[in-house]
Amino acid sequence: MSSYLKSIFLFILLVPMCVLGQKYKPKKIFHLEAKSVRFSGEGTGGESYFFKPAVELGIGLQYPITARASFSPQLALSQRGYHAKTNFSDSVYVDRTISLNYLDFSPNVEIKLGSLSEYGGGLTVWAGPYFGVGLWDNSTYINRGPNPLKPTTYVTTTTSGESFSRDLRRVDMGFKVGLGIVSQNFVSLGVTYQAGILNIASGSGALYNQSLGFYLRVYFDDVL
Repeated sequence: MSSYLKSIFLFILLVPMCVLGQKYKPKKIFHLEAKSVRFSGEGTGGESYFFKPAVELGIGLQYPITARASFSPQLALSQRGYHAKTNFSDSVYVDRTISLNYLDFSPNVEIKLGSLSEYGGGLTVWAGPYFGVGLWDNSTYINRGPNPLKPTTYVTTTTSGESFSRDLRRVDMGFKVGLGIVSQNFVSLGVTYQAGILNIASGSGALYNQSLGFYLRVYFDDVL
């Protein structure tokens, strides 16, 4: 009889622990983001900037802290950059397009608002700093000005090069925040805002990375 009671007690003790372990166990994160990127700061004075699309692809882990809060570090390949034009007259201008590719590490904190059930939905807010290192880039400058050989005409020249080795620093740092809707603790859709706090310009005129976008996140357990 005593062994029977011990078995029942052990069962009652272990079942809640197993349920909590399943409910709050770490999950993997797949992150996909489509965004518009630009520079801000003194280095953009006098320019008219255009929409420049970019993407971000990342993976991470979600470590539950409480029923609503979790620590979600993420590693991502992130595109940033700038597309702007400086008009000196109707026929004279400089158009520059800068495409930057970073490897970012983001130690985010995520808060869920809504149902706490295993397959419940609700709002999710995540935010944290990011630390980026520039991997490679490409910059294109289109200059249109008077033709020295024919003063009444204009000539357009295009030059390409690398900004990281010339006028931009590779290290970037700032903060990022996301707000979205999560469904069944599996898929999350929302918007993001990212702002750099580290001047990436190596010369005069400060430049800071900035972006606004839409994200898709998938949270999944171990398949095997």
